[in-house]
Amino acid sequence: MTQQRAVLRSYLAGVLAAILLLMPFTGVQRAAAADGSLVVAATKVLEQEYVDPVQPVPLLDAALAAVRKATNEGTDQLPDVAPGTPEPVADAQFVSEFAKAAQAQTMPETELAYTATQGMLLSLHDSHTYFMDPKTYRESRQQLFGNPSFTGIGVLITSQKDASGTAWVFVENVFPDSPAAQAGIKRFDRIVNVDGHSLINKTAEDASQLIRGPAGTVANITVQRGTQTVQMSVTRAPIKEIRVEANFVAPGVAYLKIFEFTQGTGRNLRAAIQGLQGQGPIRSVILDLRGNPGGLITEAASVGGIFLPPNTVLSRIHERGQAPSTLMTSGAPMLLDTPMAVIVDALSASASEILTGAFKDYQRATIVGDKTAGALGGSVTVALPEGGMSVTVERILTPKNNQVEAAGIAPDVPVKYTEQDMERGQDPQLAAALHVVGTAWRWFARVWRAG
Repeated sequence: MTQQRAVLRSYLAGVLAAILLLMPFTGVQRAAAADGSLVVAATKVLEQEYVDPVQPVPLLDAALAAVRKATNEGTDQLPDVAPGTPEPVADAQFVSEFAKAAQAQTMPETELAYTATQGMLLSLHDSHTYFMDPKTYRESRQQLFGNPSFTGIGVLITSQKDASGTAWVFVENVFPDSPAAQAGIKRFDRIVNVDGHSLINKTAEDASQLIRGPAGTVANITVQRGTQTVQMSVTRAPIKEIRVEANFVAPGVAYLKIFEFTQGTGRNLRAAIQGLQGQGPIRSVILDLRGNPGGLITEAASVGGIFLPPNTVLSRIHERGQAPSTLMTSGAPMLLDTPMAVIVDALSASASEILTGAFKDYQRATIVGDKTAGALGGSVTVALPEGGMSVTVERILTPKNNQVEAAGIAPDVPVKYTEQDMERGQDPQLAAALHVVGTAWRWFARVWRAG
């Protein structure tokens, strides 16, 4: 599963959001196998939905470039569509040239159609416009609405390179009550082997594919924990990803981690905060958005409403053919004046960046960690004849009109999180956040006593 997720239009909420997201694009017919018509269908979606006006011929030429690269053909065999070609003629030319390339059988026709569609969408250089094959599309829809979206062992993993450039896979988090938790897998464990496959120099996505598998099957996993090497057998099961984690990491310091802004995240976070308040006073907050790829902006509005005054502007939205609008916080504040640090990294994207940008613009929180992903846009997910696509329908800016897309948000307190830190079982970004809120709480207490 990719690290980015669709951020839905601000008015997509509840049942309406589910209906619009699960609805196929009008006119799309299901196909037994993908062919050149998949690319043509994607161009029609872009023409109707994309935030900026697009021209079909350059899009089709980008798809042809991807086909040429995949099949090692040249422009003499697969020429571009001439500029100014009427759209019906351009569509027919593309389908014909695609069929010719598929006959070479360099790769299966369906895979070639996926490659062409993705190449075309990537030519827009837009973080929220991309192709999803049927499996990824299905998982994306399920995960967005909090349903079990895959079978595995229940861990979040990351790939980090050491000083020599070798990449290692580490456990970033273990879901409570998951097969991994029951087997004894811990945060900071280095996973070196799964079912006989080495994970050295594997990406997190590659490692995920090896760890996942049908429910009931066993994953034989080798982990390194300090100087120990531990063999574990973990039975895979359906994983319903948790939305939030909440606990006290120091007296009065609430640690709140949001894994993704799926349906119900705001409600779950509010309940978790109430649970902590039942244990003792919350004097400061650390909000951890690391690795959070985004989700529903209605949930970001709910979370923002916990820490900001009612109806505070969280972001400014620009949509094709529409007057500019704003996303406002929702719900009653719970921790309005509580000192706060927000931890982010290069995988904090979309809805995470909406909150981070607002907190920074209003100086509501100190931002700690790495620069964010720079992947902020409003998108909808649309079904295609095979799989689906995410398409950007909104440009989203911070309350002070700062652009985040392709730029990211720089932290106030930059702190790296390296392979050596994970090997030692340390989290310097969390340590820095603790220092920030500790300092803020001491200042707040002095002001309160003086007042």
